[in-house]
Amino acid sequence: MVAASFWTLFRQFFPPASKWSFADMPDLTGKVAIVTGGNVGIGKETCKQLLIKGCTVWLAARSQSKAEKAIAELKEETGKEALFLELDLSDLKAVKESAEKFKSLSPTLHMLICNAGVMAPPIEQLTAQGHDLTFGVNVLGHFLFIQKLLPLLKTTSNSLTDTRIVWVASSGQYYFHNLPINYDNLKDTPSRTKLGVQDLYTQSKFITVMLGIYMGKILAEDQDSNVICIHLDPGNIKSDLYRRLPSLLVTIMEWLVLKPTAMGAITQLFAATAPEASQYNGKYLRPWARLGEPHPLTKDETEQKKMWDYCIAVVKGYE
Repeated sequence: MVAASFWTLFRQFFPPASKWSFADMPDLTGKVAIVTGGNVGIGKETCKQLLIKGCTVWLAARSQSKAEKAIAELKEETGKEALFLELDLSDLKAVKESAEKFKSLSPTLHMLICNAGVMAPPIEQLTAQGHDLTFGVNVLGHFLFIQKLLPLLKTTSNSLTDTRIVWVASSGQYYFHNLPINYDNLKDTPSRTKLGVQDLYTQSKFITVMLGIYMGKILAEDQDSNVICIHLDPGNIKSDLYRRLPSLLVTIMEWLVLKPTAMGAITQLFAATAPEASQYNGKYLRPWARLGEPHPLTKDETEQKKMWDYCIAVVKGYE
């Protein structure tokens, strides 16, 4: 078991060259996508490549000024202009308002790319509703956003054309070992503080994978629509995600394992656009655009349903 875990992580850190590239993306004229956290890093590169292929791109971000700066830069690079959608994933009320605004502005949605995330924020930071910030942004905010936009994804899909939810996880899910999940750690409690910011991050990515698997099952049972959900690890990438880590550690990581930012968009764009990715509903992809195996305990159906039911109960008042 130790050897298997070692080789899983080794392949994750040092994957073979990608057999799929941005050039393989189909024409996306007439398609509509939302990219959360599209103003920086991997999200911005994802927006760029979608724009190049003719997609209508909604760049969802909390800061309008930062989003508008990114949109201007993307227009300069591609000649095409993304649209801004205000989205604060740390506030369920704001998430609801963002989804409702989008539905009032766009009659279709083909790709929902849940890319935004936080890592290791100060332990005292919580969501507007009092949840751990990392769980709130990486999991709960996206969960509600997906639920609110799922009806539109369903009506946009048809028997010949699927629509897609792409939920970005991380290799961090392999490192989570505080199982079974202690639900007290999702709120502002002494046990959450004791767990620490790194384990809170790996916990959030473990939960993302659990929910991605479970969501795939639910979608597969719906015979009236054609929506698929894929969760993935974008790879070890130079990005804004590491801004709160010690600078020396980041420098060492950049030297040893971190890849150029653009490479981080490969797997999520494959999941969002490649015709061959339609077979991967409920599956986990690893770098670069390859089927992978997540932490084996993410497949526990009892724990999946328990977490799903918890999230449904928390967001119920915001549906």
